[in-house]
Amino acid sequence: MSPPKIRKDRRRAVTASTAWLVGPLLSMNSVLGRVLVDATDPEVASLASRLVRGLPTTRERAVAIHNHVRDQVAFGYTAHAYALSAADVQTAQIGYSMTKATLFIALLRAAGIEARGQFVDIDAGLLRGLVDFRTPYIDHCYTEVHLGGAWIPTDSYVVDSALWRPAQRALRESGKPFGFGVHSRGQNVWDGRAPAFSQWVTDGPPLSRTRWGSFRDAAAFYDATPGAWSRQTPTSRVTFPLAAVTANEAANRLREGLSVARVRDRQNEA
Repeated sequence: MSPPKIRKDRRRAVTASTAWLVGPLLSMNSVLGRVLVDATDPEVASLASRLVRGLPTTRERAVAIHNHVRDQVAFGYTAHAYALSAADVQTAQIGYSMTKATLFIALLRAAGIEARGQFVDIDAGLLRGLVDFRTPYIDHCYTEVHLGGAWIPTDSYVVDSALWRPAQRALRESGKPFGFGVHSRGQNVWDGRAPAFSQWVTDGPPLSRTRWGSFRDAAAFYDATPGAWSRQTPTSRVTFPLAAVTANEAANRLREGLSVARVRDRQNEA
């Protein structure tokens, strides 16, 4: 599959950069009032059908869906944070762990493959170099896919390949174990047989403090979890769009091949 077309989304970045002016007026109720993992949505069902056409095994179908979500939905944020349905995520062609899991799970279910989201927190340092949400932890969702009689966990679809390679290079230059949206021990390739993580890596020092468990979708998770870090509030609905622009621009600069030092220089110039 071809890498995500980043430059065509410049208008989205402009829209998001001014969204803070109307942030408090943007109601999420209409979105959060419906199931976000909308596997029966006609667009989601049609896409799932196209992605798995001609693939003989369930595992091959799951991997094809994984690769689509990984590379056709660029890693990044919209002004609405997690308040996007699967169809919304596919339309936006940009997402992070919460929203890309929403799309991944919906497509898998539409293809007849069992899947569920597991919600945890993760060290906010994972995003160092892209954005600072000013909390010690951020919320994260990875997916468990039922294949071969077992639940196989993965979040290797979260970071697109166009960002993965330069982010890993930037991480090596920084000397940190994680940052720029990736983990030094992570991977963004999944074979459908074993766990694979690009962000929620469990091999090494503890990255997560809390495992909250499985929920229907991000909306249900936030409804049931008062201690969640990244819940949208009236204040965050004003500040989040600006943080989203910062993260997206930093990610785009890495995709464009700039060095870590130049990315930091441009952030300082902004």
